[in-house]
Amino acid sequence: MGRSVPTWRDRIERQLEELAAYQRGLRSDERKAFEMMTKAVRERRAAGGMLPGEDVWNIMLMSMILGAWLKIEALEKEIKDAKGVVDSG
Repeated sequence: MGRSVPTWRDRIERQLEELAAYQRGLRSDERKAFEMMTKAVRERRAAGGMLPGEDVWNIMLMSMILGAWLKIEALEKEIKDAKGVVDSG
């Protein structure tokens, strides 16, 4: 017997596939940013699977925000480290 409810992964992929036309309409620099956002969603599918009844978009957006937040933190650390090198040198 087959599944009556699509898997979380399938639901996420279906939503991302529906955005393909939108992605094609973006400028090349925007397209790269969009790809990074969708990568953040795919990297956190397991976490989203913990809330299978939740609206897919809520989890997708949270995953995108988390990915951006982590990138900001990494850049802040790089800046802090670079300042430390400059200040000590």
